[in-house]
Amino acid sequence: MKRSFYVAGVQFRPKQVINEAVESLNVGDVLSLLPEPSNKFDPNAVKIIQELKGDEETKTEGISRFLGYVPKKFSSEVSAMLSIGTPVQCIVDEVNPSAKTYEMFKVTIAIPTDEKVEGEEEI
Repeated sequence: MKRSFYVAGVQFRPKQVINEAVESLNVGDVLSLLPEPSNKFDPNAVKIIQELKGDEETKTEGISRFLGYVPKKFSSEVSAMLSIGTPVQCIVDEVNPSAKTYEMFKVTIAIPTDEKVEGEEEI
């Protein structure tokens, strides 16, 4: 399974959250996925969350930033994978601050594999 899409519902997040995400997200960042079965619009809803690490030096704790959702078109598939414990990765493909709000964050969700890609070097 590999699905690429724009994060759904970004336009309903507070502007400050969107601005902070635009400033801190980078292509290649890994985001967290959290099922939300109590969602009144989609019982298969899956939140997309940015986990920010704390800083030991300044003694600040990490925070989580809720960015939006897996689009309903893919939510049942992703929710089912998560419910059976399948590891699913969510990777940032694109951050475009000048785009419409609903097209600012593009991600790919995939099941990680141990297969070596041809031409890829092991580190």
